[in-house]
Amino acid sequence: MKRNQTSRSFVYMTIGLALLFYALPRLPQATWSLEGAFTIAWLSFSVLIIGANLYQLIGVDKERQASRKQHRAWFAGGVHEFQRGYFPDAKREMRQQKQRRFMS
Repeated sequence: MKRNQTSRSFVYMTIGLALLFYALPRLPQATWSLEGAFTIAWLSFSVLIIGANLYQLIGVDKERQASRKQHRAWFAGGVHEFQRGYFPDAKREMRQQKQRRFMS
């Protein structure tokens, strides 16, 4: 599925670039009129489409997911350590375990 999504993004980006290069000389000048507003809207949508597909091709989502996974693991470890050392029963139990190790 990943390969299918990559090829689809590449095809869509290529089509978007082709439409942009085909229409760029034919678009009216960007002035303060209805034609200029159409030109600006059309160019912004084409850049948005190309950018979204390029974002998918580069794979920024993979890096973000890996970073989030790392942060979650770090946070879960910190919460676990906090729970172990914060409660009085847990502290007493840890001291007793250390004493048992030291005595044996």
